Amino acid sequence: MTNWSVDPVGGFWFTGSVAILLVLVLLVGPRGRSLLPRRRMILMILRGLTALLLILTMLRPTLVTTIVNKVPGSLLLLADDSRSMSIEDSLGNQSRWNALKASLASAGDQFAELAESWDVKLYRFADETELVKRVDEGFVLPENAEGSQTAMGSAIGDLLDRESQQRIVAMLVLSDGAQRAFPPRDEPPQLAVARLATDRIPLYTFTFGKPSLGLQSDLRVDDLLINNVLFAEAPATIQANVTADGYANQTVKVQLLWENAEGEMEVVATEPLRISANQRQYPVTLTHTPQAPGEFKIAVAVEPPAGELATTNNSQSTFVTVMKGGVNVLYLVGSQRVGGGPGIEPRFVRAALATYADLHVHYELINYRRQQFDLREQLREGKFDVFLLQNVDYAGLSRETWEMIADDVGKGAGLAMLGGFHSFGPGGFRNTPMDDILPIVMGRAERQNFGEPPRADMHLTGPLRVNPLPQGGSLHPIFQIGEDSAAKLDWSNLPPLDGSNRFDPRSLKPNAAVIAEADDPQHSPLVVVGAWGNGRTAAVAFDTTWRWPMEGHAELQDRFWRQLVMWLSRKDDTGGKDVWARLDQRRYQRGSRIEFAVGAFDEKQESVAGAQFQVEIEKPDGSVATVQVTPRGKEYIGNFDETSIPGDYRLTVTATTGREELGSSEVRFTVPDRDMELDQPAAEPTFMASLANLTSDVGGAGLAPEELPDLLERLQDRFEEFEEEVSTQKSLWDSWPMLTALVGLLGTEWFLRKRWGLV
Repeated sequence: MTNWSVDPVGGFWFTGSVAILLVLVLLVGPRGRSLLPRRRMILMILRGLTALLLILTMLRPTLVTTIVNKVPGSLLLLADDSRSMSIEDSLGNQSRWNALKASLASAGDQFAELAESWDVKLYRFADETELVKRVDEGFVLPENAEGSQTAMGSAIGDLLDRESQQRIVAMLVLSDGAQRAFPPRDEPPQLAVARLATDRIPLYTFTFGKPSLGLQSDLRVDDLLINNVLFAEAPATIQANVTADGYANQTVKVQLLWENAEGEMEVVATEPLRISANQRQYPVTLTHTPQAPGEFKIAVAVEPPAGELATTNNSQSTFVTVMKGGVNVLYLVGSQRVGGGPGIEPRFVRAALATYADLHVHYELINYRRQQFDLREQLREGKFDVFLLQNVDYAGLSRETWEMIADDVGKGAGLAMLGGFHSFGPGGFRNTPMDDILPIVMGRAERQNFGEPPRADMHLTGPLRVNPLPQGGSLHPIFQIGEDSAAKLDWSNLPPLDGSNRFDPRSLKPNAAVIAEADDPQHSPLVVVGAWGNGRTAAVAFDTTWRWPMEGHAELQDRFWRQLVMWLSRKDDTGGKDVWARLDQRRYQRGSRIEFAVGAFDEKQESVAGAQFQVEIEKPDGSVATVQVTPRGKEYIGNFDETSIPGDYRLTVTATTGREELGSSEVRFTVPDRDMELDQPAAEPTFMASLANLTSDVGGAGLAPEELPDLLERLQDRFEEFEEEVSTQKSLWDSWPMLTALVGLLGTEWFLRKRWGLV
């Protein structure tokens, strides 16, 4: 389209005024006595042409040519070709994949029309995102859908990155709607669709398949939960979730399998599970007590019923490390009065010990309503490593019970009697089985009956502070609170205790040692340790360490009680192996990136300076990968991402300093062989619709597959949005011909007037 436009100098009024003035000048015309009429006419014509050119120049005429160009646009389609699309639950019992191809074929005419204006591209996605070739007959798709994962979020992100230089008309996703992806292709679809919404690109989703299959009955084990580190001779709890589709009113067995010394899996626990018609999820708890330290593979498996087709999902496995150091503690607490309850201290001591997974505390309150309580049966079953006695009067337990406790101590168990009104001599322990065990000597007249006020000669009044005493240049292990902290911790800054039992420093057993004293003028002993037979013993005079956590020292109190228990059980904290490797978990999905840590300790449990580490990871197929590690603080960190093969992996680390080999350690982890596509293949139309609704403000919507042709028809209405007018302007008033004509007219007039003697 072509048209003219003018832009008068100073507006039409000014240009018009100039034009009138020029006309008046022309009317006056040239004058002279010798000017012949013919010459006058020539001069008037020249002046008229000059005035006309001046007026034309002041109007500034421009020739405008406008053309309409089509703006390139891309219509993007994503077709899911993962294995779940092979499920035959679409209309007419055809597979989802065939239904998807049929939908695309039914819209072939619309695609052809759109392709005349836009760039129509179809990508198929599963493990990767690939462009599909398009011919006159339509899109060339593979015969079957065989992808191992549905990385929908990553696929949308891939298209946005690839088409970043194009204007995207819309994005269409054809899938069953279930995001089943491994790292690093597991980007959440919501994040990718949020990018579409930000760029105002509508998303249209088409869901193939049924949300509830009902195709076949199936049992599977999910969500295996267990601590990665366990302790020998300590009960371990394993939790899992069993999902049941079908098999209503049947009873199946859920088994816990544990790797034995020969590397074989054997059943160590079994729980029956009754399946009901109105329930799918069944939480299951299994227990087992490992007897030996080491690394073991465990598995929770549900027994497959007769006729079950998919059995690869009937079990879940992982690895656990069983450590030495599991300690069974019997904590006996006596009440302050007959029929009463425990004081404040036991609650804090139990909480402190409960923070450590390797300490298993069995608590028993002795309230003296029954005298001479018999605990021999509990002692036989418990196999206790440590006995803690707090404010327990001798009358609370039977003599046979005290004798059994003394016998266990002689065989290697540890015992600590803690402070209280009825501990030590006031509790009547002179001339009892405890008399020989304790590291202090109890006097004849120290007995204190219930209801009597505390005797000043048997108890110290507070405030008292604990002052640990060095033993051969360093503190006793009970008071070594944390790494390198003995020299840093100022015990005098801790809150004072309310009081303690009074120990006479002159009445200690020959093998006793005072490892902590009070800050009173007499430097009264507060903690005395000794031995009896193969067992260790301790007399702890105080019972108000609860003051420490109340004023912000909970970690110190926790550590103190742990150190006491570990020392009594002869399992002082030594840190285990010199060379170690640590994983944050023992089960990883396929494709996961694994971060691990390795390190080495010397005899003092300090990190070995200058150690070098060689790390190798053996894959399930037998191949070995070498992984480099880098220092981070006192440990070394490595990363491994070659986890595409399902099965068990073995990480081995060897540490050296120069030519000396410090040792090696290994840890295993597993990548489950789970078919994510066929394990839970139900379609998710609700999820697909929710994704499309994120772009609803620009037209996005979740649609049925049969609505695809209608959508493409509606998209044709947007052709005008992808057109732009391009205008070109050609001005005539400021061109060389115009200037030449004007100069020529003026010059000709001047020349003629000169020649004719008018100037």
